[in-house]
Amino acid sequence: MAAESQVLENTLEKLRALQRQKQPPRAHPNPAAGGAPHGGGAPEGSDTAKLSADERAAIGDEVRRCWTYDPGAKEVEQFQVRLQVETDENGVARVARVVGPDLARVNADPVFRAFAERAMRAVLDPLCATLPLPPSLRGQRNTLDFRFRP
Repeated sequence: MAAESQVLENTLEKLRALQRQKQPPRAHPNPAAGGAPHGGGAPEGSDTAKLSADERAAIGDEVRRCWTYDPGAKEVEQFQVRLQVETDENGVARVARVVGPDLARVNADPVFRAFAERAMRAVLDPLCATLPLPPSLRGQRNTLDFRFRP
C-alpha cells in the first residue's frame, strides 16, 4: 500500500512539474566524457571480462552516439541501470535486458523505467548495434554487460 502511495505521489509531482514547465522537455545526448555505457565485467557468464579497458571504451563510444536521457527527470543524476546485451556472431546487439536489482526498480518506478528503456533502445538502435568487438569475440554469440548513467 505504501509503495502505491509513493508511486501516486511521484506521478502527481511529475504532473505538477509539467504544469510549471514553460518549454517542452529536450533530450540531451550523453557527453563523450560522461558516464555512458561501461562494461561491468560481471562474473555470471558475461564475456565483458574478456575485454580490455580500451575495447570496453570503444564499445561504449559506439553506443553513446545513440543514447539520450531526459535531464529534467526527477533525480536522474543518481540513476544507473545495468543491462545484459546479447550479440550475434557478427557483433550486432540483438537482445538487451535490465538485470540485477535494477529489474525491480524498472517495474516500480516509471521515471527509472523510461531511463532504462532509452538505454535498451540505444544498444539496439541500428545505427549503434554493430559493436566493435575484438577479433577474439567475433564469430560467436556473446553476452556483455553495460552500465548506463548520466
